[in-house]
Amino acid sequence: MKKLQQLLALIALAALAQTSQGQLRCGSSLVSNGAWPIEVEESCGPPDYVAAYPTATVPGLGVVQSEEHWYYNPGPQRFIRRVIFRNGKLARVDNLGYGFHVSDSPSCDVSTLRHARTEYELIARCGQPASKRVEWQTPSLQRHSETWQTLQPVLVQEWLYDFPRNQFRQVVTLRDGQVVDIASRPGN
Repeated sequence: MKKLQQLLALIALAALAQTSQGQLRCGSSLVSNGAWPIEVEESCGPPDYVAAYPTATVPGLGVVQSEEHWYYNPGPQRFIRRVIFRNGKLARVDNLGYGFHVSDSPSCDVSTLRHARTEYELIARCGQPASKRVEWQTPSLQRHSETWQTLQPVLVQEWLYDFPRNQFRQVVTLRDGQVVDIASRPGN
């Protein structure tokens, strides 16, 4: 019995590793790393939310690299998927926890913000923030064993939500699309 459990665990880990490397299963279709956005949309349907970010700009030329995050929310029984395209190619697929029902008339308060986990969930439950700050941060170099790690810049965002009726403004900090902090800020 223990061998069977170990085998099932290895199969599950292999499936997760494949998913995180850029493979996406939609019904009977499998979309692989390097796929075009239109190929993903043909196989999986339109995303529930799309966020686009420049990753590199050159003075005089403008944006020379970009990244898009597509979110698919299949409901509370399955995981939300974030599909990341870099320069128009499928680069990575992340599972972000269980999905949720989207209300036709969303209402947002501090409690709603505190329970949101991703940028998509913030948008779906609270709408666009009053203001945003977006920055790409490069992590510090770290030696891993005998080789240096390849470093990817990390998208860090601060979203300001302004609530009426004498409530403090809330600043939500996101790191790579995940909520990492919420802080109160007095309003004017």
